Amino acid sequence: MPTEKKSNIAVTGTFVGWGLTLLALVWQIAVKDAQYSLRLAAVESELIDLDERLDNADAFRLALASDLAEIKTDLLWIRKELVDMNTN
Repeated sequence: MPTEKKSNIAVTGTFVGWGLTLLALVWQIAVKDAQYSLRLAAVESELIDLDERLDNADAFRLALASDLAEIKTDLLWIRKELVDMNTN
């Protein structure tokens, strides 16, 4: 083989090697980006779920506080009625 032909094969092989390296690098970056996107979507989904659960817990807490206030009012009324019955 002439030297010029060997040189062309070497240059072509180098370019192909660099091209494959760049392609592999782009592929790895794309895979990493996809993994991060999936993780971020999962975290966002969990955050939305936790926010809904927190809203439900707040609503339950308010309903419970309201019910306890009603019970307290009823107990105070019963106590007053019992005291009035004992004094009469």
